[in-house]
Amino acid sequence: MVFGIAYYYLTTRNRERMAIIEKGLPPDYFKGSGHYLPLILTLGIVCIGIALGIVVALWLISLRVSAYEKLILPISVFLFMGLSLVASYFVLKSIRDKKG
Repeated sequence: MVFGIAYYYLTTRNRERMAIIEKGLPPDYFKGSGHYLPLILTLGIVCIGIALGIVVALWLISLRVSAYEKLILPISVFLFMGLSLVASYFVLKSIRDKKG
């Protein structure tokens, strides 16, 4: 079974490479396409947003702003997480614009 899986993997890979060469693309066309740095940047910005949401929620709870104290934490966490995703989008967009 291991031999069969390995054979299938290698023959499929060979067919893909031959198709790439037939189309006139360089053989290393797909190398370097696995960039993980934008993912790490997005995760970092989202984690900062979640932390800010928790801090703001705890601050609002300590002020006793509303009768809905149990809802303040999830609302602020999701609000700041959404804002951090939007910020991440604009940061990645500006990085891509500078490259190209």
